[in-house]
Amino acid sequence: MNSRGLAGLHICPVVLVLCLFSGCKTSPYEIAPVSGTVKLDDKPLVGAVVNFQPIAKRGNDAGPGSTGRTDENGKFRLITIDRFDGAVVGEHRVRIYSYSPESPSSSDVDDENTPSEKVPEQYNYKSKLTFTVSNDGTEAADFDL
Repeated sequence: MNSRGLAGLHICPVVLVLCLFSGCKTSPYEIAPVSGTVKLDDKPLVGAVVNFQPIAKRGNDAGPGSTGRTDENGKFRLITIDRFDGAVVGEHRVRIYSYSPESPSSSDVDDENTPSEKVPEQYNYKSKLTFTVSNDGTEAADFDL
């Protein structure tokens, strides 16, 4: 083998290592881009948390859930818990919260500034909302609550 061929052999492992450390990764699930808008009483729901959780078919691993937060126009974009843009292709249970219950409290004292859930529980804690993510994804995962 000539020196040019040997140099190529040294580059492959270097590229592989760089890819691993730079965040190159692929999901074992089919992921498609998902975005949309959330409205509550015909107004954009600002700062809401939108959660998509894949619904497993019997005996199967459904894959990771996805979450997004709405902006000032009620628009959101989902990202999986594994940090991939989008959501697993297939059917999902959808839960929408007006604020993140996991957000740290700014005070130990409960007062009138303590956030309360604006979204009715049939859209979050007792949600029956579903959405099917297609292979092509969507920009129209819209929810008018």
